[in-house]
Amino acid sequence: MDIQTSVIYCGDCLEKLKELPDESVDLIYIDPPFSSNRNYVAFWQEQEKRHFEDRFENVRAYIDYMTPRLKELYRVLKPTGSFYYHCDWHASHYIKVLLDRDDLFGYNNFQNEIVWCYKTGGATKRRFAKKHDIILFYTKSDDWLFNPQKEKSYMMHEYGFKKSDFQKDEKGQYSWVIAKDWWEIPAVGSATKERLGYPTQKPLALLDRIIKASSNEGDIVLDAFCGCGTALVSAQVNKRKWIGIDISPTSCRVVADRLEKNCGLKEGEGFWIRDLPKTAKELRQYPAFEFQNWAINALGGTPNKNLVRDSGIDGKLYPIEDIKKEKQEGIDLFGEIDHYIPIQVKRTDQVGRPEIDAFLTAIKRDRRDSGIFVGFSFSRDAEKEVRRIEREEGIVIEFITVDQIVQREMNGRIK
Repeated sequence: MDIQTSVIYCGDCLEKLKELPDESVDLIYIDPPFSSNRNYVAFWQEQEKRHFEDRFENVRAYIDYMTPRLKELYRVLKPTGSFYYHCDWHASHYIKVLLDRDDLFGYNNFQNEIVWCYKTGGATKRRFAKKHDIILFYTKSDDWLFNPQKEKSYMMHEYGFKKSDFQKDEKGQYSWVIAKDWWEIPAVGSATKERLGYPTQKPLALLDRIIKASSNEGDIVLDAFCGCGTALVSAQVNKRKWIGIDISPTSCRVVADRLEKNCGLKEGEGFWIRDLPKTAKELRQYPAFEFQNWAINALGGTPNKNLVRDSGIDGKLYPIEDIKKEKQEGIDLFGEIDHYIPIQVKRTDQVGRPEIDAFLTAIKRDRRDSGIFVGFSFSRDAEKEVRRIEREEGIVIEFITVDQIVQREMNGRIK
């Protein structure tokens, strides 16, 4: 069976899953969009503000979107494999009916509705506070792998237990029992070390429990909506093989950085990213912030923290030695180090003189003597203005086209 692991595929999982062999994966966990009819605000790399869509016109559209993807997921799962679908109160009941269909997992292969409880801020006086998610657990057959997990059970008395069964901690007296189908696991809070700022980021403890329960060391774990990569990190730490898929190039880069920082893996050695955008035509189809992040990351830069109020600078290119320091020590380069080149990105053809002059203002405000401007193409007026700026003001603005970046990306990431 030819299947490559330690790979992050960039693209729609509907297409990427078709490249995987039948019945080749031991465990699947997915945390897809919830159809919650709202935009989340994500803080991707370096905590910068980014928007991504979690919006479907109606429930029917959401079901139509998920159905062909679930069929592919069912196809690649081994007969002894397990499937976990993470969702919230918006969609769990619709997804349950969908997964119960005979052409998918089927009513008889439903094993658990797991309730993940957490304590986060926010409440209302109009209804009970919504503080849980639903994780639907299915298997592909009546013969599946399961490793019972244990959790602490706090009790006021010892009825029915031996004294040796009890221990004590700061919360009181407890015994270890088989885990139930409701899990009290803290969410990723603002003070949590693993926090990336991704709004739907799940805690490692949650994925650790799923992966330990439904796979063994060496088994293959698949996350087809891998987001910021929690399932992949958990799989790596717990000595499982893994495959990740995400439609967002930015997300794929976030996961790559996380694997490098948290697991000590190197891209091109310990893991690989496949199918990042390769042509200008592909890049034109991406949302503005995805295109912007792609260009800055390809240059080896750091995207701006704030997408909306970027003051004319979309990212910063730091010296190689500062990048190494940031990776080793986890430093947020913004505001920490004063050596950088400003980057401006425009997803337009024929970038003109007005855009150059606006960028010049931003460069001067930051007291820089150079800058990089990325676009699909540049007008003659823009080229003349750049020459004038260098001649009269001593500030160098370098033009880089999207085609140039794509070509260099094919030959290795720009240094």
